[in-house]
Amino acid sequence: MKAKLIIVMMLVFSAYFVSAQGIQVEPNTCINVESETTLNISGGGNLVLESDDTGDASLIDIGSVTYTGGGEAKVQRYLTQGKWHLISAPVSNALAGMFPDDYLQYHAETTNDYHDVSSITYQLNIMQGYSLWSVEAGSTTEVFSGTTNTGNQNKSFTQNGDGWNLMGNPYPSVLDWDAVTIPAELNGAIWLFDPTYGTNGDYRYYIKDAGKANTTTQYIPSGQGFFVRATGGNGILQLENSDRVHGVQAFYKDIKSNEMLVLKATGNNITTQTAIRFIADATPQADRLYDIVKIISGSPDVPVVYSKCENQNMAINTLPSVAGHETVPVYFEAGMDGIYVFNATEMESLGSEIPVYLEDVGLNYIQDLRSNPEYSFDYTAGAVKDFKVHFKDVTGIEQPENFNVLCYLANNVLHVNFPDNESLNISNGAIIAVYNTAGQQLLIRHTTQPDNEISFRGSQSVYLVCITTDDDIFTTKVFNK
Repeated sequence: MKAKLIIVMMLVFSAYFVSAQGIQVEPNTCINVESETTLNISGGGNLVLESDDTGDASLIDIGSVTYTGGGEAKVQRYLTQGKWHLISAPVSNALAGMFPDDYLQYHAETTNDYHDVSSITYQLNIMQGYSLWSVEAGSTTEVFSGTTNTGNQNKSFTQNGDGWNLMGNPYPSVLDWDAVTIPAELNGAIWLFDPTYGTNGDYRYYIKDAGKANTTTQYIPSGQGFFVRATGGNGILQLENSDRVHGVQAFYKDIKSNEMLVLKATGNNITTQTAIRFIADATPQADRLYDIVKIISGSPDVPVVYSKCENQNMAINTLPSVAGHETVPVYFEAGMDGIYVFNATEMESLGSEIPVYLEDVGLNYIQDLRSNPEYSFDYTAGAVKDFKVHFKDVTGIEQPENFNVLCYLANNVLHVNFPDNESLNISNGAIIAVYNTAGQQLLIRHTTQPDNEISFRGSQSVYLVCITTDDDIFTTKVFNK
């Protein structure tokens, strides 16, 4: 077969020798060169693997790809404008000079920072990731020219600093992380940088069997850099052709059942999340095959929500069971003022007998997430806002003993009356606050009077009243009659 081929579907070469004067493979299409088969690109032609905003062309070359007459592979990488990208060379002997006007950087694990690549003759290491900023005015397509990488590839990783190592997919095809053998010294997760998420981009993450606790899949695109984290010392990560696949399958393919709560945070039209999971084999500590540390990108418009484990911010926090971990602190921060919304999902994975409550610590407010999974709150940039997730019944958790208040709503008047034996409790004043079912504060008053009638108009039928004194906190629901 001698022709210039334009591939728009999957093509499998399984004869012993196939020759073509050039092959152009369109995005989202692929070529397989089977074992003991040689694909020869003759007459100076090239093997072009195209890339655009819809996806990438793919080559899995278990057999051989050869070139006669001066041709070579040209693997494209589509980049969005004005953003940092994590890239990796899918060809050998690639030089920094292929990005003559762009900003190219390598990452140092020891200091966890980036350094400029200033020489055009700098050779891009196979399986190493790099950070790239294109100076083009619009989206652009870079081209890696050379011989495509295939077969066993390996790269050392270190834990001389915090253990963050910027690796790269070395192949001109998708890498399936689930197929990779994870060294004992390495955390099981991967972190991929998404430059389109927020002003400055944000990190997405994956660990095997976490289902919807993940924010990406196990499939690492061709030419993609990604972070791994050494947690048990130095080691070597090895990749093989059997780890390669064409394209991806449906998002979030659950392999195992997970008991978990996923708490999504939304603001500025951007949603991020954290997850609390329960797996019997896990420990309360950070487990390398179950837990994922949260990388905070610093994009001001990206809301950040996380729990903590061993003083680390966690994107996925996996605990052995609900028993003994009925209360999990959760934290929120962002770079912009505004109203943000929590939405609790995946609660159906937990036993129906397990209550799930969200406590806004600063407001002394508790909401039953099973009956109302959405909670909105005001936030001021620069603060770390404290919450707690309770996997237990807290209907009386904030009700002090022997603290009696008569509280009801009738005819657009909120009545808050303290019995005589509570007079001492309010001698220094009490704060009366009213919230709707979404957690928004609708009213706040200070009082030193035993009997209070406060004008209040509202269309909803149920409100929560929180009364705070020097000694006690009391909450109750009132109904608009």
